[in-house]
Amino acid sequence: MKKLLWIAKVMMIIIPSISLMCVNALAQEIRYITPEALKELTENDGDTVLIVDTQPKAAYKMGHIKGAINFPWAPEIKNPDLPRDRILVLYCDCTNEEDSTDLARQLLRNWEYVYVRVLKGGWSQWQKLGYPTEKSSED
Repeated sequence: MKKLLWIAKVMMIIIPSISLMCVNALAQEIRYITPEALKELTENDGDTVLIVDTQPKAAYKMGHIKGAINFPWAPEIKNPDLPRDRILVLYCDCTNEEDSTDLARQLLRNWEYVYVRVLKGGWSQWQKLGYPTEKSSED
């Protein structure tokens, strides 16, 4: 029963994403995911999601969501090397998720990604809830 409930929750995330394929890329809206939903998704099926930190490299190294990769925001991204078969959850530490929302918009409109979400409340909210974080020393 618990497995069926989890599958239903995952489908609630994936089915709306599939419907985006039928919508003109310019008309696509940004979709959000709560920290609670992301935490549950990563705990139950981490292979379906890729968490993407859109902060500058220095900020990423100081701390980020556990398992996140760094893909810094840019005014115009070129050739994003991000998987298309996973749900991309973007986050930043902006007041209203401006950088991650803009990056999501670019991925949806310019690069025709489908499975893109923005973390509601971003890095600050994730930390406030005491969810798993880590630091990085890689260059």
